[in-house]
Amino acid sequence: MQQSLSRDEKRQQKLHVILSNAAKEFIVRGYYKTSLDDIARMQNVTKPTLYYYIKNKEDILVKCEQITCEKINAMLDMVMARDTSSLDILHAFINEYIKIITDDVARCHVRHRGQMENKELARQSIKNHKDIEFRVREIIRRGISDGSIRDCNSTILAILLFDSLNGLTSWYHSDGQVTLDELAEEIMALVTKGVSGK
Repeated sequence: MQQSLSRDEKRQQKLHVILSNAAKEFIVRGYYKTSLDDIARMQNVTKPTLYYYIKNKEDILVKCEQITCEKINAMLDMVMARDTSSLDILHAFINEYIKIITDDVARCHVRHRGQMENKELARQSIKNHKDIEFRVREIIRRGISDGSIRDCNSTILAILLFDSLNGLTSWYHSDGQVTLDELAEEIMALVTKGVSGK
């Protein structure tokens, strides 16, 4: 017998649907061209009902960011705890990061990171990204120490890596010809071997 959801679980479920639909609309139409009225119509609810789940339009970006950063940090906790080389950990990070950021809520976060009109929220958004980037730089630094990653500038490598990965949110579609696993393997090959044919 299926157990019924609690009131809080139902609210979280409904919030996720709202965020997913709003995120898709922001990606397709743009954040500034999408109004709360548009989002309410998509949910077939009134705007006052929408306010039960979100404070305002900007709050959608904040909540998309919170969900995405929680997933990324939990994933980093998991992969960084592995008893393996740092290169393998970096590979695992790339593989799992791609799975996270190709979700619509995460894509919305990546595309609109730091674009909140509230300056404090914008600063916090940039800090959240920097904190995650710092953790990846730590993986790279460990790799340089254990010899699994060549001696390099960890900051430059981390920035290039995030630019490559986050760029996927602009063009990757799950119904395309390239699978997520193939994508991760190709990016890892480019990171570790470059484009040299030798």
